[in-house]
Amino acid sequence: MKNKQTIYLSTSMKYILFMICVLFSFSSTVAQKNTKTNIYVWDFKYSDTNIEEFADKLTDDFETELIKLDNYAVLQRRNHNLVLIHRDMENSISNVTNLSSEALDQLKTIQAEVVVFGELEKDEGSGVYEVTVFFQNLQSGKIPKKESVIIPLALINSNTHRKAYMKQLIEKLHAKEILKAKNDQFSFISKKLDTYLIKVKDVQIAYRDILDIALKNESYFKELEGTITSYNAIFNDLNDNGERYLIDFESVWGKTYGRDLENIYHDIMEDIHKKHILKLNDVRKKIWDYRSNQTSKNTRKQLKQEIMLDSKNSTLGLTADIDKTEDQIETLYNNLKTDMRTE
Repeated sequence: MKNKQTIYLSTSMKYILFMICVLFSFSSTVAQKNTKTNIYVWDFKYSDTNIEEFADKLTDDFETELIKLDNYAVLQRRNHNLVLIHRDMENSISNVTNLSSEALDQLKTIQAEVVVFGELEKDEGSGVYEVTVFFQNLQSGKIPKKESVIIPLALINSNTHRKAYMKQLIEKLHAKEILKAKNDQFSFISKKLDTYLIKVKDVQIAYRDILDIALKNESYFKELEGTITSYNAIFNDLNDNGERYLIDFESVWGKTYGRDLENIYHDIMEDIHKKHILKLNDVRKKIWDYRSNQTSKNTRKQLKQEIMLDSKNSTLGLTADIDKTEDQIETLYNNLKTDMRTE
C-alpha cells in the first residue's frame, strides 16, 4: 500500500508540474501572439439628429474595414456592454478628455490602448457630408492619425458607397503603413522571381552551351549538376510555398495584381518546368547512361545524337517560355512601381 501510495503521489506531482509547464507555455505563446494594438471605435458624433442613422452605419462600416486591415486587435463595441451603457452620452464625446472616469476605467478594463473618434457633418450649402476620424492614445492623449473624406449627399443611402468611402478613409489614415507593406511585399516577391529567372536561365545556358563538353569532361558535368541543384532549390521553394506567398501578396496588393502573380506562377510551373525542365531531366539521365555505357561506339554515338537533339529541342522551347514569363514579370514590376509612386 505504501509503495502504491508513493507512486500515486509521484504521478500526481508529475501531472501538476506538467500542467504548470503547459500553462506557462500557453501564457508565453499568447503573450507572443498578442502583439497588435487594442483599439476601440467610439460611436461617431453627428451634427444633427436627422443624420444619426447614417453616423451609426458609418461607424459600423468603419469598424468593419478596420478589422479587415488586420493591423489591430479591434475590440468590437457590441461585445463590451460596460462601454455601451454610455451610448446616450456618446454624441457629446469627441476626445478622451471628454470621457468620464468610469468610462476610462471600463476602457482600461477591456485593455483598450487606442480609441477612434469620428464625426459626421452635413454641409447643406455644398451638398456633401464630411466624415472626420482620428486615433487617440488612451494613456497619453496623443493623436497620431487624423483624416477625413467627403461623401456626396446622393450617395449616403448607398450601403456599397458608404463602405467604399470608409475603406478609402482607412487607407488615408494608414497610407504610410500600406505603402511600407506594399514595398515589403514587392521586395520579397521580386527577389523570389528574379532568383528563379537567374537559375532557370543558368539551366538553359548549361544545356545549350556546355552539353557537348559535359559528355566528355568530368568538371563540366559537375558544373551542370551544380546548376541543376541550384535551380531545384528555388523551384522547390516556389512549389512548396507559392500559395502562401500568393495569399500574402494579394492581401496587400489586391486581387488584380494577385491574378497577375498567379498567372506568372502558373507559367513557371506548367510551361517552363513541366514542359521543358522535366524533359531536360530526361536528357540528364541519358547523359548518365552515356558516360557509364561501355558498349559499342555506334551505340554511344547514337545515344549522343539523341542527347544533343533532345537538348536542342527542349532548350529552344524553354528559351521562348522564359522570355514570355520574363515579359510578364517585368510588366508586373512596372505596374507595382507605378502604383507605389502614386500613393
